[in-house]
This record gives sequence, C-alpha cells and structure tokens, in this order.
Amino acid sequence: MSAYDHIPVLGDEVITAFDLGRPALVVDGTLGLGGHSEKLLQRYPDMRVMGLDWDAQALTTARKRLEQFGDRFEGIEASYTDLPSVLSQRGLGTIDGILLDLGLSSMQLLDTDRGFSFLRPGPLDMRMSRSLTTTAWQLLNSSSESELADIFRHYGEEPQSRKIARALKNYLRAGTLPNDAWEVAEAIRRTSTAPPHRIDPATRCFQALRIAVNHELENLDNTLGFVKDLLSPGGRAAIISFHSLEDRRVKIAFHQAAKGCICPPRIPQCICGQKPWGKLVNRKVIIASPDEAEKNPRSRSAKLRILEKL
Repeated sequence: MSAYDHIPVLGDEVITAFDLGRPALVVDGTLGLGGHSEKLLQRYPDMRVMGLDWDAQALTTARKRLEQFGDRFEGIEASYTDLPSVLSQRGLGTIDGILLDLGLSSMQLLDTDRGFSFLRPGPLDMRMSRSLTTTAWQLLNSSSESELADIFRHYGEEPQSRKIARALKNYLRAGTLPNDAWEVAEAIRRTSTAPPHRIDPATRCFQALRIAVNHELENLDNTLGFVKDLLSPGGRAAIISFHSLEDRRVKIAFHQAAKGCICPPRIPQCICGQKPWGKLVNRKVIIASPDEAEKNPRSRSAKLRILEKL
C-alpha cells in the first residue's frame, strides 16, 4: 500500500496536543508510515521531528514521504525504548514532546509475510523488527503448555487460555498445525466455546503472542519511567493505546505524575515528599469522533492521553 493511503489515528487531536507555542523538537517514537509526523510538520513550521521506528520497511517508506521537510525531519531505525541513548548519541539532553501510537500500521497488517493478521495465510512471524530473534511461531513451539496459557491469559486476557494452549500444543505434537497465521487462528476458534458476541479468541491470542514477541509492555513501562527525565518544562507526552493493558499503564503513570504523593490514603498527611512533576492536559481520555470512527475503523479502540511536564 502507499503511505498516502495511511490515515493516522486521532490526527487532529495529536496536532492540538503539540500546540506548544514555541519552536520545538518532538520525537515520534512510533513513526510507522509517517502520518502523524507529516501532520505536525505541516502545521508547525518551527517544529522539528525525530522519528523512530524499528521496522526498517516502514522507516524507508516514511523517510520518502517526509523528505519534503528537509532537515526538519530525521528518521532513525530504533525502538522508542532506546530514546535515551539515541538522544545521547546526538548530544541532546531534553526534548519538547514525545508521541507514541502503540497500534499496528495498515502496512504491517496487510503484509502476509509478517503474520500480524490472520485474515490471510502467511507465516506466523509478528516481529516488529527483523533484529528480534524469536518469531511467534518459534514462541508457540518453544513454550510449554503452562507458559503458553500464561501468555494468552496475561497478554490477551483470554478466559479460555489453558484450554486453547493445551489444544495448540496437542496439534503441534501431532504435526497437524502448520506455520500459518490463518491455520493457527482456525485452530484456536475450533477449541474455543466462546459465545458469538464475545471478542474472537483468535484476536486475543494473536495480540498476546505479538506482545510477548516484541516485549511491548516491558518497552512501554520502561519508556513511561524515563519520560520525566527527557521532557523539558512545558513539554508534552501523548500516547495512543489500543487495548486495556496499555491504556491502564499510561493512565496510572500519568495520574501518578500529576499527583506526586505516593502515601497510602490512610495517612492523613504526606510523608513521602514526592511532588507532582506533570499535569494532565486531558482529564478525560480522548477517543475518536463518530465521524472518524466511521471513516477509519482502526480508530474505534484508540485512546489518547496527554501529560505536560511542569
């Protein structure tokens, strides 16, 4: 697909989030096909954007799309969790903004060789970067039944995790399950007794495998831990999440930054001495408008939270 067919989720809301009123360096930590970065560079002529993505194919596409902005844009092959070292290598201490869109790009979903989608046959890979050594298929084979069930339960919130894990391992031992995303999804569905109105168990299990392969939650936790040190005063962090495991982490981290004190509620007076270092730009989570949700189905589960450093 063309990069220009890609519609960035919550694009207008992201533009508003980074209306900082000053020349700024913003890091797009999940560059993808460059849709958000393009909107920011078009809207704010005095803004520079550093785009990070560890998907080399997406990075090549984004660089081509954004070359019109010259040295106002720099594309780097790296994960957003590597941002501190990326900045250090360039002699930079702080930045004015960081954007994370934690969803998959349309290009990744449509590429049958990547295995992110089970809508078409293709190898079960799911690596965001080819530098990662373990594919989803290898993880499926190397994990014990108990380990696989834990992955499905913790990362996919799948209530029938043990039943599905047992069936998949039985198929693998019998040699009747090929390295094919569509076939694996069908095997999951055959095992599940979920009612028709419930989320497809294959969707939950594929999410769980992808999170495990790419260490997504660990990377997010790590990044939430260093945002405070990298943002300049008045700088903003904007994070778009797509499922509760991500959004819960972002919500807790941002609310804690705005609260400061970590004393238990039963203690009448603060004794920890921790002060707020951020403020919530949006008290209520931002979701797609009905119009956007209709035009761009990927936006329906998107949630945007914004934090400004004091």
